[in-house]
Amino acid sequence: MRNQNPVFANIETGTTHFEDVDAASYKGIAIKTGILLLVTALVAVLVALTLPNLNNVNSLYISLMIAMFVGFFAAMIGRMSTRAAKYCSVIYSVCQGLLIGTISAICEVFFPGIGTIAAFSTVLIFGVMLLLYATGVFRQGSLFRKLAYALSIGALVLVLFVSLFSIFIDFGSMNIGVLIGIEAFLLIYGAFTLIFNFDEANMIVEAGCTKQTEWSVSLGLIVSLVYIYLQILYLLLIIFANSDRN
Repeated sequence: MRNQNPVFANIETGTTHFEDVDAASYKGIAIKTGILLLVTALVAVLVALTLPNLNNVNSLYISLMIAMFVGFFAAMIGRMSTRAAKYCSVIYSVCQGLLIGTISAICEVFFPGIGTIAAFSTVLIFGVMLLLYATGVFRQGSLFRKLAYALSIGALVLVLFVSLFSIFIDFGSMNIGVLIGIEAFLLIYGAFTLIFNFDEANMIVEAGCTKQTEWSVSLGLIVSLVYIYLQILYLLLIIFANSDRN
């Protein structure tokens, strides 16, 4: 049965299978994901090292805004177009490296070591979710799908709520428990998106899709990992800032 998801629909091949030499593999996905992670990390480190010597703050803000928009559209195009995925995934990784490097460097000024904690926590979450998926604890079924959809809708509503009411509410004065609860929920949602990524990888390998589709899956994994890292960073900021106040 053909998947109704528009992203998956673009990478499925139905009953058509390709030769093994041209078929997607778990090793290929792992290598491409590693390449994208390396690009993201290298750009992030380079930005973090050069940031203290940057005098023009306005140029930094403009660069970050451009990186965010370019990265967003690169991810969208790369996920929808198998042919463009290879190039869009690299562009996305560079843009997110710029964003992560800047945010992490600023956070490190106030809370040394926070970036390292967030990075290790991201790796830990990835490992745990992969283990749960591989052992069959989390597999896409009717119950899991309902839960995932509920989390997705909840996360969307929560983001819209926070964005809308931030105009009227000073979130800096909000109860610390509420802030932690919001970030924790968004982090849980991010962790569950990894299950979709793992299932997508399994699907394209089993379907015998072309190796081009590996870039699309790897891009999806990078999007999830970047999101998880940033959510952990925000959560740690809230906790550390509250500890300093007390």
